[in-house]
Amino acid sequence: MFGKLFCSSVHFAECVVNDLVEAREDCLQLIRDLTLRAGITALILALAASALTPAHAAPRQASMAIDANTSAVLHNKSGDAARYPASLTKMMTLYMTFELIEQGRMSYATKIKMSETAAAAPPSKLKLKPGDELTVLDAIKALVTKSANNVAVALAEHIGGSEENFGRLMTKRARQLGMTSTVFKNASGLPNREQKTTARDMLKLAMHLQDHFPQHYKLFSIRHFTYRGRRYRNHNALLRQFKGTDGIKTGYTRASGFNLVANVRRDGKHVVAVVFGGKSARVRNAKMRSILTKALAKASRKKTRKPVLVARAKSPTPPRPIRASSKTSPRAPHLRGTAQPSIKVAKVRPTPMAFGAQRDATRLEEGDNSQLDANPAYRPAATANGNAVARFAPPRGVLARGLRPSTLQAQATGLARAASATRQPRAEPLRNTAAVASGPFQVQVGAYIASADAERQMAQARRRSGDLLDRYRGVAVPVENGRRQLYRARFQGFERTAAYSICASLKRLQIDCFVLRMQ
Repeated sequence: MFGKLFCSSVHFAECVVNDLVEAREDCLQLIRDLTLRAGITALILALAASALTPAHAAPRQASMAIDANTSAVLHNKSGDAARYPASLTKMMTLYMTFELIEQGRMSYATKIKMSETAAAAPPSKLKLKPGDELTVLDAIKALVTKSANNVAVALAEHIGGSEENFGRLMTKRARQLGMTSTVFKNASGLPNREQKTTARDMLKLAMHLQDHFPQHYKLFSIRHFTYRGRRYRNHNALLRQFKGTDGIKTGYTRASGFNLVANVRRDGKHVVAVVFGGKSARVRNAKMRSILTKALAKASRKKTRKPVLVARAKSPTPPRPIRASSKTSPRAPHLRGTAQPSIKVAKVRPTPMAFGAQRDATRLEEGDNSQLDANPAYRPAATANGNAVARFAPPRGVLARGLRPSTLQAQATGLARAASATRQPRAEPLRNTAAVASGPFQVQVGAYIASADAERQMAQARRRSGDLLDRYRGVAVPVENGRRQLYRARFQGFERTAAYSICASLKRLQIDCFVLRMQ
């Protein structure tokens, strides 16, 4: 390449110079070739990376703010465009949890067990192993502050039997709350292409959390959470950086970018805002502060928005919850510096919320309960004082059409009176009478006004569950409930482990049940 460097003595100088020039040109050409090739290679790599990168890799932004005093929209940028919620999903997980606490079906003391699936969830999470337990109150705090994915999965499994089923329950409940553009597939917000929402829907959820559960909502304001000697700081930095902020939730995945829903009360004004797709937590927080500052300047101090609940009633002291580990009634946590009014519950189904031009078209007038009766998945249940309380139910129940079972809470309140019933239980035939189990535990799957309805439910449970219940006798146990006679549909003969295992299997089949021990 460098040519001849050996020259005759006559032309030595000229030869050397020419060869050096030639060598120089060859070197420069080589450098140019390598540079060109490197440039082409870099371009090819860039194009390949672009082709291989998923379409959702670049987070898309959206933001919206409303005046919670009037429902007026104060800021809107792509507020109805589909976005990934990330850990904002946990707001709905908490909504479902608060709802069951209000109904007495869970309490802050209820124990949540960590399954292998839950324990294997990717971070952020608490350090918990399969079989470990934590209370519902600790679970709520872990979701609010640490945004613990493993705790979200454990709650979903406890409530819905499986996270997949819980996702269906979340989506159905979201529809009932007017979140028409939201689909939930999991309880944590971990990446799933089908899990979508909008800024508008997240604002609706934020307002429902405040309107329906004012006592529980205060948990969103806690700045630190201590568990097993470790202190976790709330990811929502606006609690410390922006005056008047009292919650509510952050979120992040690579596909969603940095998300935040914030609630601010200042000088009689009340603004709720959401930001999707921030490039970093700092950028997201800065954008949120800018939106909130401008929104507060335009917000009204006069409250004209009607509560989302069309009717409310003071709740009586709840009886002992079915699965609580404590004998005390559910209580809201005491938060320093806040008043502790009594917990109130919805008397009828919450009204879907709308903002801006949609508001008047979708809001139910006060006292209008027509949608409540039209929705079979949301039946009212009677409390001790006769008031109706909104009832949580799976979207695809196994109850026969026309039957209106009581809730598990209502079923539990009369257990002490069951022993005094004068009529004998009516047995539902066994499939296999050769191996009848005789343990002391029972599994109850419903309570009905007619014994035939209870027997029909037990037969249906047998069909749905394969051979799970073959060894257990079904009985319709009569009991006086006030002025009414009810028949409790129960399977009997279980040992403790089998009872809880089979009840869990029934719940995965969306058959409501609970376990009790015979006296």
